[in-house]
Amino acid sequence: MQKKHLIIVAVLVLVFGIVAVRVLDAMRGQSAPKLPAPITYQEVEEINAKTVPTPATTKAVTQPKPSTAPSIRAAEMNLAVPFTVQAPVGDWGQPYQDACEEASVLMVKEYYANGPSVIDTNIAIKEILAMVALEDELFGYNIDTTVAETVLFAEKMYGLKAEILENPTVAQLKARLDKGQPIIFPAAGRVLKNPYFTPPGPLYHMAVIRGYTKNNQFIVNDPGTKRGNAFLYSFDTIMNAIHDWNGEADILEGKKLVIILHPQK
Repeated sequence: MQKKHLIIVAVLVLVFGIVAVRVLDAMRGQSAPKLPAPITYQEVEEINAKTVPTPATTKAVTQPKPSTAPSIRAAEMNLAVPFTVQAPVGDWGQPYQDACEEASVLMVKEYYANGPSVIDTNIAIKEILAMVALEDELFGYNIDTTVAETVLFAEKMYGLKAEILENPTVAQLKARLDKGQPIIFPAAGRVLKNPYFTPPGPLYHMAVIRGYTKNNQFIVNDPGTKRGNAFLYSFDTIMNAIHDWNGEADILEGKKLVIILHPQK
Protein backbone atom coordinates (compact mmCIF):
# COMPACT_ATOMS: atom_id res chain seq x y z
CA MET A 1 0.00 0.00 0.00
CA GLN A 2 2.83 2.37 0.90
CA LYS A 3 4.50 1.70 -2.46
CA LYS A 4 1.24 2.52 -4.24
CA HIS A 5 0.99 5.82 -2.36
CA LEU A 6 4.56 6.71 -3.31
CA ILE A 7 3.80 6.03 -6.98
CA ILE A 8 0.71 8.24 -6.81
CA VAL A 9 2.70 11.05 -5.18
CA ALA A 10 5.44 10.75 -7.81
CA VAL A 11 2.89 10.94 -10.63
CA LEU A 12 1.22 13.98 -9.05
CA VAL A 13 4.57 15.74 -8.68
CA LEU A 14 5.38 15.03 -12.32
CA VAL A 15 2.00 16.29 -13.52
CA PHE A 16 2.28 19.40 -11.37
CA GLY A 17 5.74 20.10 -12.78
CA ILE A 18 4.54 19.80 -16.37
CA VAL A 19 1.54 22.05 -15.72
CA ALA A 20 3.72 24.61 -13.92
CA VAL A 21 6.15 24.81 -16.85
CA ARG A 22 3.30 25.24 -19.34
CA VAL A 23 1.74 27.99 -17.23
CA LEU A 24 5.13 29.70 -17.01
CA ASP A 25 5.54 29.43 -20.79
CA ALA A 26 2.12 30.99 -21.33
CA MET A 27 2.80 33.83 -18.89
CA ARG A 28 6.17 34.60 -20.43
CA GLY A 29 4.68 34.47 -23.92
CA GLN A 30 2.01 37.00 -22.99
CA SER A 31 4.40 39.39 -21.23
CA ALA A 32 7.41 39.09 -23.54
CA PRO A 33 8.06 42.23 -25.61
CA LYS A 34 8.32 41.99 -29.37
CA LEU A 35 11.95 41.50 -30.30
CA PRO A 36 13.69 43.50 -33.02
CA ALA A 37 14.17 41.68 -36.32
CA PRO A 38 17.34 39.54 -36.28
CA ILE A 39 20.25 40.86 -38.32
CA THR A 40 22.71 38.40 -39.87
CA TYR A 41 26.48 38.73 -39.95
CA GLN A 42 26.27 39.19 -43.72
CA GLU A 43 23.89 42.13 -43.23
CA VAL A 44 26.21 43.60 -40.59
CA GLU A 45 29.11 43.44 -43.03
CA GLU A 46 27.04 45.10 -45.75
CA ILE A 47 25.97 47.92 -43.43
CA ASN A 48 29.50 48.49 -42.13
CA ALA A 49 30.88 48.58 -45.68
CA LYS A 50 28.23 50.97 -46.95
CA THR A 51 29.29 54.59 -47.44
CA VAL A 52 27.15 57.53 -48.48
CA PRO A 53 29.06 59.57 -51.12
CA THR A 54 28.96 63.36 -50.98
CA PRO A 55 27.76 64.62 -54.40
CA ALA A 56 30.24 66.96 -56.10
CA THR A 57 27.50 68.72 -58.08
CA THR A 58 23.81 69.35 -57.81
CA LYS A 59 23.15 66.31 -59.98
CA ALA A 60 20.37 64.18 -58.55
CA VAL A 61 21.60 61.19 -56.61
CA THR A 62 19.68 57.93 -56.79
CA GLN A 63 18.89 56.80 -53.29
CA PRO A 64 19.55 53.13 -52.47
CA LYS A 65 16.62 50.93 -51.64
CA PRO A 66 15.91 50.83 -47.90
CA SER A 67 17.52 47.87 -46.16
CA THR A 68 15.34 45.42 -44.30
CA ALA A 69 18.07 45.21 -41.65
CA PRO A 70 17.81 47.53 -38.64
CA SER A 71 20.19 50.44 -38.26
CA ILE A 72 23.54 49.30 -36.90
CA ARG A 73 23.16 52.06 -34.27
CA ALA A 74 19.52 51.49 -33.47
CA ALA A 75 17.86 51.81 -30.07
CA GLU A 76 17.74 48.02 -29.98
CA MET A 77 19.71 45.22 -31.59
CA ASN A 78 19.20 41.53 -32.24
CA LEU A 79 21.99 39.63 -33.96
CA ALA A 80 20.88 36.45 -35.73
CA VAL A 81 23.00 34.11 -33.62
CA PRO A 82 21.99 30.47 -34.29
CA PHE A 83 20.83 28.57 -31.22
CA THR A 84 21.59 25.18 -29.75
CA VAL A 85 20.88 23.81 -26.33
CA GLN A 86 23.99 22.24 -24.76
CA ALA A 87 22.16 18.90 -24.58
CA PRO A 88 20.95 18.70 -28.21
CA VAL A 89 18.87 15.54 -27.82
CA GLY A 90 17.81 16.11 -24.22
CA ASP A 91 20.49 13.87 -22.71
CA TRP A 92 21.81 15.88 -19.76
CA GLY A 93 24.45 13.34 -18.79
CA GLN A 94 28.11 14.17 -19.31
CA PRO A 95 29.60 15.75 -21.30
CA TYR A 96 26.43 17.70 -22.11
CA GLN A 97 25.66 18.62 -18.51
CA ASP A 98 28.69 20.91 -18.56
CA ALA A 99 28.83 21.76 -22.27
CA CYS A 100 27.63 25.37 -22.01
CA GLU A 101 31.07 26.70 -22.99
CA GLU A 102 31.24 24.52 -26.08
CA ALA A 103 27.67 25.33 -27.10
CA SER A 104 28.33 29.06 -26.68
CA VAL A 105 31.43 28.95 -28.88
CA LEU A 106 29.54 26.92 -31.50
CA MET A 107 26.69 29.43 -31.62
CA VAL A 108 29.07 32.33 -32.25
CA LYS A 109 30.99 30.34 -34.86
CA GLU A 110 27.73 29.56 -36.69
CA TYR A 111 26.74 33.23 -36.58
CA TYR A 112 29.90 34.20 -38.44
CA ALA A 113 29.19 31.38 -40.90
CA ASN A 114 25.66 32.77 -41.47
CA GLY A 115 24.19 29.48 -40.31
CA PRO A 116 20.47 28.72 -39.86
CA SER A 117 18.60 30.10 -36.86
CA VAL A 118 18.68 26.73 -35.10
CA ILE A 119 21.77 24.55 -35.36
CA ASP A 120 21.12 21.03 -36.66
CA THR A 121 21.09 18.52 -33.80
CA ASN A 122 23.61 16.17 -35.42
CA ILE A 123 25.99 19.03 -36.16
CA ALA A 124 25.69 20.31 -32.60
CA ILE A 125 26.49 16.89 -31.14
CA LYS A 126 29.44 16.39 -33.47
CA GLU A 127 30.93 19.82 -32.77
CA ILE A 128 30.40 19.69 -29.01
CA LEU A 129 32.07 16.28 -28.77
CA ALA A 130 34.97 17.48 -30.93
CA MET A 131 35.50 20.47 -28.63
CA VAL A 132 35.32 18.24 -25.56
CA ALA A 133 38.00 15.99 -27.06
CA LEU A 134 40.19 19.02 -27.82
CA GLU A 135 39.80 20.30 -24.25
CA ASP A 136 40.80 16.92 -22.87
CA GLU A 137 43.89 17.07 -25.06
CA LEU A 138 44.75 20.65 -24.10
CA PHE A 139 43.84 20.72 -20.41
CA GLY A 140 43.27 17.13 -19.31
CA TYR A 141 39.61 17.95 -18.56
CA ASN A 142 36.58 19.57 -20.21
CA ILE A 143 34.41 20.78 -17.32
CA ASP A 144 34.22 24.39 -16.10
CA THR A 145 36.67 25.95 -18.51
CA THR A 146 37.70 29.50 -17.65
CA VAL A 147 37.51 32.43 -20.03
CA ALA A 148 41.18 31.99 -20.95
CA GLU A 149 40.73 28.27 -21.59
CA THR A 150 37.57 28.84 -23.62
CA VAL A 151 39.41 31.38 -25.77
CA LEU A 152 42.24 28.91 -26.33
CA PHE A 153 40.07 26.03 -27.54
CA ALA A 154 37.87 28.36 -29.62
CA GLU A 155 40.94 29.71 -31.43
CA LYS A 156 42.39 26.25 -32.01
CA MET A 157 39.09 24.63 -32.98
CA TYR A 158 37.77 27.24 -35.38
CA GLY A 159 40.63 29.62 -36.09
CA LEU A 160 38.73 32.49 -34.49
CA LYS A 161 40.49 35.52 -33.05
CA ALA A 162 39.52 36.53 -29.54
CA GLU A 163 39.42 39.55 -27.27
CA ILE A 164 38.86 39.43 -23.53
CA LEU A 165 37.18 42.50 -22.04
CA GLU A 166 37.58 43.12 -18.31
CA ASN A 167 34.96 44.92 -16.21
CA PRO A 168 32.76 45.80 -19.20
CA THR A 169 29.91 48.28 -18.85
CA VAL A 170 26.45 47.97 -20.36
CA ALA A 171 27.36 50.73 -22.80
CA GLN A 172 30.49 48.87 -23.91
CA LEU A 173 28.56 45.64 -24.44
CA LYS A 174 25.88 47.43 -26.46
CA ALA A 175 28.57 49.09 -28.58
CA ARG A 176 30.05 45.68 -29.44
CA LEU A 177 26.63 44.36 -30.36
CA ASP A 178 26.08 47.42 -32.55
CA LYS A 179 29.26 46.40 -34.40
CA GLY A 180 27.73 42.97 -35.02
CA GLN A 181 29.81 41.16 -32.39
CA PRO A 182 28.07 38.60 -30.14
CA ILE A 183 29.43 38.39 -26.60
CA ILE A 184 30.20 35.18 -24.72
CA PHE A 185 29.95 35.71 -20.98
CA PRO A 186 30.81 33.46 -18.02
CA ALA A 187 28.35 33.58 -15.16
CA ALA A 188 27.59 32.60 -11.63
CA GLY A 189 24.69 30.57 -12.96
CA ARG A 190 22.43 30.82 -9.93
CA VAL A 191 22.51 34.61 -10.06
CA LEU A 192 20.73 34.39 -13.43
CA LYS A 193 17.66 32.89 -11.73
CA ASN A 194 16.45 31.34 -14.97
CA PRO A 195 13.09 29.69 -14.15
CA TYR A 196 13.81 26.86 -16.58
CA PHE A 197 17.05 25.75 -14.92
CA THR A 198 16.82 22.69 -12.70
CA PRO A 199 16.92 24.24 -9.19
CA PRO A 200 19.09 25.69 -7.85
CA GLY A 201 20.75 26.14 -11.26
CA PRO A 202 24.36 25.67 -12.33
CA LEU A 203 27.09 27.09 -10.13
CA TYR A 204 29.01 28.14 -13.25
CA HIS A 205 27.52 28.82 -16.65
CA MET A 206 28.29 30.38 -20.02
CA ALA A 207 25.99 31.89 -22.64
CA VAL A 208 25.89 34.37 -25.54
CA ILE A 209 24.55 37.93 -25.53
CA ARG A 210 23.13 38.55 -29.01
CA GLY A 211 21.29 41.84 -28.58
CA TYR A 212 19.36 44.23 -26.39
CA THR A 213 15.90 45.78 -26.21
CA LYS A 214 14.52 49.24 -25.49
CA ASN A 215 13.40 47.90 -22.11
CA ASN A 216 16.89 47.48 -20.65
CA GLN A 217 17.12 43.77 -21.35
CA PHE A 218 19.81 41.72 -23.03
CA ILE A 219 18.74 39.15 -25.61
CA VAL A 220 20.66 35.97 -24.77
CA ASN A 221 21.11 32.58 -26.38
CA ASP A 222 21.24 30.49 -23.22
CA PRO A 223 22.27 26.89 -23.95
CA GLY A 224 21.27 25.79 -20.45
CA THR A 225 17.64 25.26 -21.46
CA LYS A 226 15.82 24.28 -24.63
CA ARG A 227 13.82 27.48 -24.10
CA GLY A 228 16.99 29.55 -24.16
CA ASN A 229 16.74 30.89 -27.72
CA ALA A 230 16.61 34.72 -27.50
CA PHE A 231 15.94 34.57 -23.77
CA LEU A 232 15.56 37.95 -22.05
CA TYR A 233 17.57 38.92 -18.98
CA SER A 234 17.66 42.39 -17.47
CA PHE A 235 20.85 44.41 -17.82
CA ASP A 236 21.31 44.24 -14.04
CA THR A 237 20.91 40.46 -13.93
CA ILE A 238 23.60 39.90 -16.55
CA MET A 239 26.02 42.46 -15.12
CA ASN A 240 25.66 41.00 -11.63
CA ALA A 241 26.04 37.42 -12.88
CA ILE A 242 29.21 37.91 -14.95
CA HIS A 243 32.04 36.08 -13.16
CA ASP A 244 34.85 33.96 -14.52
CA TRP A 245 35.35 30.52 -13.02
CA ASN A 246 37.74 30.46 -10.07
CA GLY A 247 36.47 27.55 -8.05
CA GLU A 248 33.26 26.39 -6.41
CA ALA A 249 33.78 28.17 -3.09
CA ASP A 250 34.23 31.68 -4.45
CA ILE A 251 32.60 31.95 -7.89
CA LEU A 252 31.18 35.35 -6.90
CA GLU A 253 34.76 36.59 -6.56
CA GLY A 254 35.59 35.59 -10.13
CA LYS A 255 36.77 38.36 -12.44
CA LYS A 256 34.21 40.14 -14.59
CA LEU A 257 35.36 39.11 -18.06
CA VAL A 258 33.63 38.58 -21.40
CA ILE A 259 34.80 37.09 -24.70
CA ILE A 260 34.51 38.66 -28.14
CA LEU A 261 35.30 36.22 -30.97
CA HIS A 262 36.09 37.43 -34.49
CA PRO A 263 36.54 35.55 -37.77
CA GLN A 264 39.96 35.72 -39.36
CA LYS A 265 39.94 38.29 -42.14
